[in-house]
This record gives sequence, C-alpha cells and structure tokens, in this order.
Amino acid sequence: MNGFQMNKVSFIFPGQGSQYVGMSKELWDNFTVVKRLFEEADDTLGVKLSKLCFEGDSQELLQTMNAQPALLTASLAAYYASREILELEPQLLAGHSLGEYSALVCSGFFSLQDGLQIVRKRGMFMQQATANGVGTMVAVANVSATILESLCQEISTDRDVISIACHNSNNQYVLSGHTEPMARIVEQIKRLEHSKVNYLTVSGPFHSILMKPAADKLAAELKKIPLRKGRWPVVSNVTALPHDEFSIYDLLYKQMISPVRWTDTMDYLYQNGITVALELGPRKVLGQLMKERYPSISTFSINTSSSLTEADKWLSKQQTTRKFTLERLEEGFAAALIARNRNGDYKQHMEGVVYPSQQIRNRINQLQNHKNDTVYNAVNTEVLELIRTILTTKQVPEQEQQTILNMI
Repeated sequence: MNGFQMNKVSFIFPGQGSQYVGMSKELWDNFTVVKRLFEEADDTLGVKLSKLCFEGDSQELLQTMNAQPALLTASLAAYYASREILELEPQLLAGHSLGEYSALVCSGFFSLQDGLQIVRKRGMFMQQATANGVGTMVAVANVSATILESLCQEISTDRDVISIACHNSNNQYVLSGHTEPMARIVEQIKRLEHSKVNYLTVSGPFHSILMKPAADKLAAELKKIPLRKGRWPVVSNVTALPHDEFSIYDLLYKQMISPVRWTDTMDYLYQNGITVALELGPRKVLGQLMKERYPSISTFSINTSSSLTEADKWLSKQQTTRKFTLERLEEGFAAALIARNRNGDYKQHMEGVVYPSQQIRNRINQLQNHKNDTVYNAVNTEVLELIRTILTTKQVPEQEQQTILNMI
C-alpha cells in the first residue's frame, strides 16, 4: 500500500557566529513587516540595530552584546517574511544557543521587547564574565567525542578548564575554556589523523563553567520577565526535549554553562516525524548539519526573497502531490463501495460498511478544506483504516483487498 505522508515542519534558528554585515537587508528592502520589525528593535534597544546589521562595522557586530540581539532580529525577520509567503504551521521549534531565544520569541513564550532586552543583557554578561583573551572556543572536526572528553580531562585542572561546549554532529564539536590550555589541546588534536581545528571569532568561552558569573546575573534578569504560553513547543539545548513553562528559566540558566546538545536535538526532531526544516536566519549552518545527518528531511535556509521563492515552489509541488493523493483516496473509496459484498449479516453491514462510509465522506470533505499538515496526516490515516474496515466486513478476498488498497 502506498500511503502518502504529509509534512511535519520544524523551524530552526541559528546561533552566534552566523551574523554578518548586510544580513536581512534584502528582506528589509522587500517586506514591510521586516521594516517594522527593525524599527521596533531599534526603539526597544535605543540603538540603531538596523544600521549595525545592514552597514555596520564587522568588529562592532561581532561583540556579543550586539551580535545576540542582531541575530534574534534577523531570525525573526526571516520568520515574519516566511509567514507572508509560505503556508506552514510548525510542530516543533529549536535553536542553537542564542537561537533558542529566537525560537522562544517566535513561539510567544517571550515578547519581542523582552526577548531583545534579555539577549542584549545576556550578551553583556557573557562579555563581562571573563577578561579579554582569558577564554576562547575552538571548532573540531573528525575527532570523536570520547577522544575529546579524554583530552579535556587530561589537560584541565582546577584553574585551567577545557570542556565540550557544542555537540553539533557526530564529527563536529566545539571546545570552550581557558586560552593557554586550549593551545595545548589544539596541538594534540592536530597530531590526530584527519582532524581539523579552527579557532572561533567569539569574545569568550561560552557554554562552559567559566560562564557561571554571567549565568547567575542572567538568572536574576530572567525572573523579571513575564512568561507567556507558547504557541509551539521549543526544544531545550540542555535536555534536547521540549520546554515546559515551569522549567524555562532554569534551563536557560543551565544553557549558559552546559554544552549545546544539537545532535540530540536533530535526533529528537527526526524521531518525532519532522520531514521539513526551515532554518530562519543568516547563513546555512544548521541546514547543512541537518542535511548531513538526515538527508530525508527537506531543509531550506530562509534569509532572502529568493530562498523563500525556492521553498514556495517546493511546497507548491507538494500541494499538487496532495491533490493527487486525495484523488487516489477517493478512487480507493469508490472501489471499496462497489466491491461485491459476501457478508449477509445486516448488523455487521451497518457497523462495518454504512457507518464507515459516512465517516469517510465527512473526512474527505475535511481533507479538501484543511491546509494543516498534521490534521491531513491524521485524517488520511483514518480514512485508509476505514476503507480497510469496509473491505474486511464485506469479506472481500485478500488479493482483491490488496489491489484496492494499492490504488491509494
């Protein structure tokens, strides 16, 4: 039987490091809603965030206190633009590090104003947590987590700490910690066959215990923010499971000093049936990681009008496929109705043929008028089972049943 599964969608949001001067400018040029978003961000923070994003100094944008609200706004710009073009309802949201805040604002747990202000403060606290040059971060590829953990334990002391800050994929990790021991661990990693090491252009050793002073300050600020009920579930970096409204503050505190479990997050999305992932924000980092780990998930990185057009064309093709699927469903239903009835029991006929037929007609009408993929999947599956019930009740031979079901 060829059952057609409609899409389950996830929105994913990039973290610090994806920012660049010029980001979101093309969306700003083409979408009024994006212009209004940046105006509100400028007014909320009292700084020209739009100018910094579109034509600012790259070193100024690199500063954590600037990069974080800039990235949050850029991600929301992609989200707002996508809502004008694409008819998609996400089932799950997730973001990498700072991107988790973008997801929480997008879902509605935080207001835009509160989100901008808290990530601005978060960035300031992170910059202040360690003196300039004391800490650093390094991306490592083609070395296992087991080897990296062993090296971190071997080199770290009470005063010099190195730890894994991000699990980005099975062969891509980020280390965070003090600068001097990091240099020593980098030298050891370089000796490993096929290994790749790259220092990140960040202003501190994020997602490590060195961020505890920043995390403590952040915790106090988070308590001042009113938490609202989110529209969609958001996956936590700390647990790789959806937040509940009672643990968000605690998990955002822990996120500052804990590794980002992005590999586990991608696994969670896949295991929960996600078939489409939209990366909303600058560059294509998360989209590439998703493609490498789960090629079956259709991934789009949304940051320009052309990227929206590409996604819209693909979705339109999917909509055509949905129409074809609905036609096959109706053909299978008609074939089940005209199939010879070998069951003379009136009560069984009413319960197993007449009533299911009425339900199928109602459900097919529902499918014709509903655009929500989650509802479509559920109803599509229900109709298939009802057709199977009709065929079984009529005592249609197994081979004939299979022929009809294969039509669908």
